[in-house]
Amino acid sequence: MAQTKARHESTPVPLPRSKRWISTQVRTWLRSDSLREAGRVWVLSRAVFLLLTYFGIILFNSKLHDQAHPSFLHQLLPSWHRWDAVWYTDIARRGYDWHKGITSPAAFFPLFPLLVRSAVEVTHRSYDLCALAVSNLSFLAALIYLWRLTRDELDRESAGRAILYVAVFPTALFFFAGYTESLFLWLTVACFYHLRRGDWVVAGVFGALASATRVTGVLLALPLAYEYFAAHGFWWRRIDWRVIGIVLVPVGILSFMLYLYAVTGDALAFTHSQVGWQKVFTLRLWAGILESVRQIVEVQPQASFFQAHNVLNFGLGLLFLVWSVYAARRLPRAYGVYLLAFWLVTLVSPALAGGYPVPLISLDRYILALFPVFMYAGWMGRQRSFHDAYLLLSTCLLAVLTVQFVNNGWVV
Repeated sequence: MAQTKARHESTPVPLPRSKRWISTQVRTWLRSDSLREAGRVWVLSRAVFLLLTYFGIILFNSKLHDQAHPSFLHQLLPSWHRWDAVWYTDIARRGYDWHKGITSPAAFFPLFPLLVRSAVEVTHRSYDLCALAVSNLSFLAALIYLWRLTRDELDRESAGRAILYVAVFPTALFFFAGYTESLFLWLTVACFYHLRRGDWVVAGVFGALASATRVTGVLLALPLAYEYFAAHGFWWRRIDWRVIGIVLVPVGILSFMLYLYAVTGDALAFTHSQVGWQKVFTLRLWAGILESVRQIVEVQPQASFFQAHNVLNFGLGLLFLVWSVYAARRLPRAYGVYLLAFWLVTLVSPALAGGYPVPLISLDRYILALFPVFMYAGWMGRQRSFHDAYLLLSTCLLAVLTVQFVNNGWVV
């Protein structure tokens, strides 16, 4: 009798059906190839940034034979709290009803600072730490989605190379810093992943979140619309309720506009505030490119600070512009729609006001969002010469720019 009772007490109580389903899904996800492949690249790349921060701070800010150094842990967060990261944490603290000289926080979209503020309220940690956490966790999600999308469109080998290439790109340091690059890449790739699977509403939700992260997020409505109508034979009688996925995409930016109108009285303040960064609107798409060449060849002194920045923006921008053409030819048409829209919006707003010395400012950071190009590069990486050249050149530039950034140097 006692043995029967003991066996009865040791018998595990079965979980409810809903909890069993959740447990099964979690175990499946933890064992997935996408998490394993993306997690490996994510861990290694985060370790690289920590090493570059450690040696970059100590070796470039110490005199020979100095014995006393501030704790590295005390320098880690301030070293990454630079430039736009300061804007985002200030917005997370104070909202949008303030100015800094002639510049306004309205130029920065709200989802990232909103997530940072939420993380602070939940964890009670600093704004700087939470900004890094949001950025880095978003990058892990971006790598997972990018691996899956590239595997489905191309193959597993290309997928592995694509996530590696994006992680070591020269300006990939912004996937570590408290910037929107990681979040925007995640939401954009996720939108494409679901639209390619016909999950129209889910794709629309990710598109809406992307348009609340950056102005170019609203462009996702174009490939989503193309893919939806193509799937329905471009015949309006076949349209159903799932077309709402297209309508959802601009909800993010429209919500931001309503908020800006309530706070500042100007729904388009995010465009008007670009004047503070010398941005102008022009239909001459080549204007910024030609002015960059002029700055490199004629205006800036040889081997000068601004010449180097122009070389980076012009060189990487031109390379990605050319690769965009090849990527659009290699991948399904929806990717070409997105790439075309990105370049049109980007090239109509160069920094030309007041003779600004870097006309294509931040272009080598903006192109981080061009995930179809990284997918194409992953496919090109089957050629050993391309693979080796990309990793060698890209990683070297990444190291230089990262050390520059953590030492409060202007990168882009």
